[in-house]
Amino acid sequence: MSEMQLLENTMNIVLSGNTLKNALDFTAFLREHRFQIEYNPNEESENKWTGAIGGVVGDSIGYLYICSGTNFPNPWSIWLNELEYSNEGLADDDELNHFIWENINPCGKCNSNWEKCGGVEKTILGKKFDRLCHSPMIIYTPDTHKLDKVKKLMLKLKQKKDGVQYT
Repeated sequence: MSEMQLLENTMNIVLSGNTLKNALDFTAFLREHRFQIEYNPNEESENKWTGAIGGVVGDSIGYLYICSGTNFPNPWSIWLNELEYSNEGLADDDELNHFIWENINPCGKCNSNWEKCGGVEKTILGKKFDRLCHSPMIIYTPDTHKLDKVKKLMLKLKQKKDGVQYT
């Protein structure tokens, strides 16, 4: 089974209704724009899928989490890593800038190596943030409006990473 099929199977188990519809729309977007995804088998479970988007684990645009259970209040989240940039055309409109700033993720000391990975000051689109996670942006269970912004941002991040223009 391909990584994308495994992801979609987990989505069908964990998600429902509009949340499932939005998540499957997102996988269609990933497929259409040929985003590489890499499943993280260390997190294997029928009710959990974690992996990298736009590269391999450790060198990607971000991560995707599909999880269920009491420890996961948000069954679907998208984490973006590639936000260490200035306003170099990456988010050249105010609406997208504000969306990014509204979804900034502070360091939550989520693992034993947190001293090495997060809690640093970063400037994102001209605005300074303290104690940021190594994945400085998280979008929890995005609705269609948020998902449209995520897609727009991801295409810009992919263009920056790959050096190829995407439409």
